[in-house]
Amino acid sequence: MNRFLKIVEIAWVVIAGICLFEVIRLWDSGQVTLYYFAGFGAFAVLMFFIRRRQRMRYEANKARKEQNQ
Repeated sequence: MNRFLKIVEIAWVVIAGICLFEVIRLWDSGQVTLYYFAGFGAFAVLMFFIRRRQRMRYEANKARKEQNQ
């Protein structure tokens, strides 16, 4: 399970990177899709930190349970 959670974190970073690349590419074009990519990129960064915190809590709880047994 822990491996899957790390893969999800990496996926969010990759999505944020792709969105950042598209924002840079579309910067001078004035297209509306620029704002969509910027929003999705910000959302991806937010989700990365949320999922990271959840994984760290999961690992701490799992270690605590193993220690109590």
